[in-house]
Amino acid sequence: MEKASSAIEGKMFLRNATGLRREVSLLDAFIMNTFGMNIAVGAVFLFLQAPAFFPNGNMLVAVIIGTLVMAFTLLWVYSTFAAAMPRSGGDYVYVSRALHPFFGWLLGWSQGMWLIFFWIGFNAWFALTFAVPIALTTIGAVTGQSGWIDFSNNLLASFSILGITTQWWVLIIGLLINIGFAVLLILGGQSFWRWQKVFFLFAGGSIILAFLLLLFGGGRIPGAWDSFAIQHKGLMFNQIIPAAVKNGYTLPGGFSLADTLLMLPWVFFVVGYAQGSAQIGGEVKHAARSQYFAMVGGVLLNGAMLALLVIVFTQAVGIDWIGSVGYLSINNPALLNLPGTLSPSYNFIVSLLTGNVLVPLIIGIGFVFWALLGTPLSELQATRYMLAWAVDRMVPAPIGDVSERFHSPVKAIVFCTVTGTLALIALLAFPQASLLGALLAQIAAFILVSIAGIVFPFRLRHVWESAGGHRLFGIPTVTLAGIGGVIVLGSLMLMFIFNSTINTNFGVTARLSLSFMIGVIVVGIIWYIAAYFLNRNQGVDISLAYREIPPE
Repeated sequence: MEKASSAIEGKMFLRNATGLRREVSLLDAFIMNTFGMNIAVGAVFLFLQAPAFFPNGNMLVAVIIGTLVMAFTLLWVYSTFAAAMPRSGGDYVYVSRALHPFFGWLLGWSQGMWLIFFWIGFNAWFALTFAVPIALTTIGAVTGQSGWIDFSNNLLASFSILGITTQWWVLIIGLLINIGFAVLLILGGQSFWRWQKVFFLFAGGSIILAFLLLLFGGGRIPGAWDSFAIQHKGLMFNQIIPAAVKNGYTLPGGFSLADTLLMLPWVFFVVGYAQGSAQIGGEVKHAARSQYFAMVGGVLLNGAMLALLVIVFTQAVGIDWIGSVGYLSINNPALLNLPGTLSPSYNFIVSLLTGNVLVPLIIGIGFVFWALLGTPLSELQATRYMLAWAVDRMVPAPIGDVSERFHSPVKAIVFCTVTGTLALIALLAFPQASLLGALLAQIAAFILVSIAGIVFPFRLRHVWESAGGHRLFGIPTVTLAGIGGVIVLGSLMLMFIFNSTINTNFGVTARLSLSFMIGVIVVGIIWYIAAYFLNRNQGVDISLAYREIPPE
């Protein structure tokens, strides 16, 4: 082993520097995490589904509980780790160093595979088959200009080229989207981060516009809805609640804490995904300070915005109406008689307040950006996992190459663009694949991170102290947050598994989802064993690398 060690010149890692630049500002990291939480799409599903399934729950209380719990448990753990170990690969590095290399590898492998082979393609597919058609149909319905609806139908239409029948426009535009974002990421961080700010101006502006319209014009919604219903021969505003009750909906009969807690999965959808900046930790400036604001602060601000939307939307139309219209859209949408695939989402309802094209256009563009920005965020996280694996000698070295010219992992980005396109093709060929539920794998990974947070101050004391070593009542705050994370996320996982309503709606235990999740884990275990023995045969003990913090 001594000769082998000298053969690699005593180097535990593939190289002593990643080649990336520390150029991501606090604002960049915050926006990245905000897009990851996706308040626009999350609010649509919260309003349409949560009160319909659990009418005695209180959405506002659920949002407050979910926001505070996620901010000061899981995201506090992530922030503490990111401040102490600002490295590419984020939670893969944290868990492999603080808990055990095997668990860190399985976490990173699972997260990476879902990103590489599903989410990159899914984001483009979802944007083009859901967000864009909703935006176009809303504009057409509100303005009475049928050309917008025709445009939406043409986008989704299948036709034949070279004997292959599929949704060619979705495929072509999706491919261009993936390539466009790949080019931005390849050209170096500053190219993407500048454009991300532009996208956020539209996306964030659309949420603010919707909020202001609800705040100052919410009282006009009943009249605007009636005008639309008369034109499209649908139910009038005051007919929604009786129709829902007639079709089986139970109106709220008082506050139920149980129903409120059962709404948390929809809140988690918004405030549970603020950890993106941890995965690019090696590129975040002043990580010890920035990551707390970008993650914990990001959750609090996004949760506050969601709470404000809940308040103004509820005041405008009433919780009975929100639950009733959501119930009808799920169980008997024909009664609403909305054009195309349109649902009575809050962005559609807000757009009814103006007859001109500008408002629904702005809200629609913002809605599309919220959906689309998942693509580069998935690529950023996936490629940083790949880079971290390569540095630890767990995958072939070229996967972790960083261009000296662009200071970006060009080969990994190209690879992810190819796999993302293959995922897009698979979704067009087998739409049922869209029901793949990564939630159980995601929650399991978050639980592992929380456990690592519990032991972090004791297993890596000096590293923890380098980030400030915060304590509360003499106990490390990251330990307390980790314990809270295990309890909260464990409860959430049980809710997803055993509550039939939530389980069916999110599809987390569907056979397809479980098969993919288990398959990823099995392959990950085999890969870990193979990498260990392959490196050992070459005279490299990879366990030595896992005892150290990887290079920046």
